[in-house]
Amino acid sequence: MKPQFDPTTVKYHLPEEKIALYPLAERDHSKLLIMPKENQEFIHSHFYDLPNHIPTNSLMFVNVSKVIHARIPCIKESGGMAEVLLTEPVSGAATDAMSNTEKSKWKCIIGGKKIIAGMNLSTIDEQHHLTIHVLEKSGMDAVIELQWSVPENLAYILTEIGKIPLPPYLNRDAEESDEERYQTVYAKEDGSVAAPTAGLHFTESVIEKLKQQHIAIEEVTLHVGLGTFKPFDADAVEDFSMHSEKIFVQKEVIEHCRDFFLNEQRGACIAVGTTSCRTMESLYWFGVGLMNQEFPAWNTATFELGQWDVYELFEQAVSPAESCSAILRWMHHHGLNAIQGETQLMIVPGYQWGMIEGFITNFHQPESTLLFLVSSFLGIKRWEEAYRSALENNYRFLSYGDSSLLWH
Repeated sequence: MKPQFDPTTVKYHLPEEKIALYPLAERDHSKLLIMPKENQEFIHSHFYDLPNHIPTNSLMFVNVSKVIHARIPCIKESGGMAEVLLTEPVSGAATDAMSNTEKSKWKCIIGGKKIIAGMNLSTIDEQHHLTIHVLEKSGMDAVIELQWSVPENLAYILTEIGKIPLPPYLNRDAEESDEERYQTVYAKEDGSVAAPTAGLHFTESVIEKLKQQHIAIEEVTLHVGLGTFKPFDADAVEDFSMHSEKIFVQKEVIEHCRDFFLNEQRGACIAVGTTSCRTMESLYWFGVGLMNQEFPAWNTATFELGQWDVYELFEQAVSPAESCSAILRWMHHHGLNAIQGETQLMIVPGYQWGMIEGFITNFHQPESTLLFLVSSFLGIKRWEEAYRSALENNYRFLSYGDSSLLWH
């Protein structure tokens, strides 16, 4: 079952001057638009006040994926310039690939003229020499093998020779300040080629205040790919191919989530960013499927969700605690201590929310899959009101822009 949704209903005009090209001097001084439930008045605040707007005993999910130095300037054997942008390892998790020594195979995008399979590229930095063998190439998409001789892992090599890949709409190269500011303060798992930007507003001070109010913060990992910037380029939503992204969630997170929803004194379940939101909603519906032991995944140790898979499960919805319990039974059955796999879940109006009740996110591009998700969470009328208010009150938009706290 695919949703009946007209994507032209999720569009607005974003003036170029509203796009934030650089972050504010202080992370938590960004504006915060708070969208209460139903028809209550908007609240205009600042991110450092976030703890005052979160119920006590809430549960908050953050994405701890870290942006890698995925953009590699290099030269061809002929002396011509080229550039490689790593997107994901050919196999396995990005975190594991970053631990590789000597060589590593990756999917990538290559910029440069007359580059074909079989060619070798090399880095401009002679001190940390890296050879790039082009194994396959179709258009700008390629598969490469990286090789280096110094006794260091790939994470170190990329930090020395690569650059942070900023969003294309910023139209500028990464600067020294981006090394720190295009990462969240809690980033730890190498693997993203774009930041989970809703988390860029958090500071140690904000996190400490949240903990003082008994707001638990759990870590999940969804490695953000370039697909997050992919424009919606189809006439109908069912014709669009949503990007797939890799997730990693520890067993303890699922256990805590189950216990949280069993607690009658609990606060709200909140996702920081579309990535954390997509991760936890994917897990919820995966657990719903696992309530039936004829669900295909029950007999495998593989987590995988297609673009529209969960829409077939709406009539089987259960409580989040029951879903988490089903996942834990499945994990015990297969001896798993963590869930690792891929989700292609596309959330659009018509989606049935299973777990997330509150949502912290930036302001997104018109007609993007990220804005589809927001409009699903708020409803068409409500998201339009929110974005109109943000534009009228000089909020800054996109990755380095301001923030919002939305309630479902």
